[in-house]
Amino acid sequence: MKHSKTWATCLTLVLAMLCLSFECGGGDGDQRRKYAKAADNIAGGINTMIKVKRDFAQNGRISADEERRLTELLLRANEATTAFNNRVRTVTVIDASNSAELGNLFASVTSAIAELNSSGVLGVQNADAKSKLSSIIATINAAMAIISQLQAQPQPTPTP
Repeated sequence: MKHSKTWATCLTLVLAMLCLSFECGGGDGDQRRKYAKAADNIAGGINTMIKVKRDFAQNGRISADEERRLTELLLRANEATTAFNNRVRTVTVIDASNSAELGNLFASVTSAIAELNSSGVLGVQNADAKSKLSSIIATINAAMAIISQLQAQPQPTPTP
């Protein structure tokens, strides 16, 4: 029961971060800030998944092979997310001059998360562990959907 409580607490924190980080209408429209918040939520989801995966491995809910595979995929997702986050934080405004680069970095994040889900989470044999890991993936995907929406918006041309 303690493990369910730990997992539930972690997932609740991730979901709360996601819910609180986005304004529902209004706001200042600062696209860079929205990108940064969504990127932080993706990183938070990965961090939560790392902790939950460790807990599952320590308690025998996933096999050593499953843990190893998840660890490899989480490392890849974390590296892609870190590169994206770092770039988002170094730009002052998101415009046509940097949107392609951000798009490429975000494509790496999207690819890593998709592989984490398909080759890692969906391969977990324990149904409860798979369900909980899938819930975290859903949270990450929600943050990625925000970035996808932001990318679909026309980017202003930088002024000289």
